Amino acid sequence: MEEKMRCELNIESSINSGSIHLAKSRYIMGQNAVSIARLPVESSPEFSASTVCEITEVDNMKQFRVVENDAENTVNPLHWFGVLVPQNLHKAKSIFQNTINFVAECANIQMRLLENMANMDMLNEYKKTLKS
Repeated sequence: MEEKMRCELNIESSINSGSIHLAKSRYIMGQNAVSIARLPVESSPEFSASTVCEITEVDNMKQFRVVENDAENTVNPLHWFGVLVPQNLHKAKSIFQNTINFVAECANIQMRLLENMANMDMLNEYKKTLKS
């Protein structure tokens, strides 16, 4: 349980840190250079996410694993904001990529906790049957 809370705190602090770097980038480049207007819309060409989550089975338990996507139509999101972007935008990207790893780790911990709770319930039921 402590591990899950620590992981959730890591996620929260990473998101806050990444958001601060985005704000610094917006300040440096100007408010129109880093805005929602630069993000792709429905009429934009199709592209794949550069990072995907795979589900693997380890010891009869599903585990999430973050991997880089090998598809040809992946897009570097930094290119939406121009070719020469501030270092803060690069830093924000790496922080948010690291946050994805924290999310996968937290999901794996949550699945282990749920499995342990199910095992405890099953053992309690077995214990009740032994008492009667």
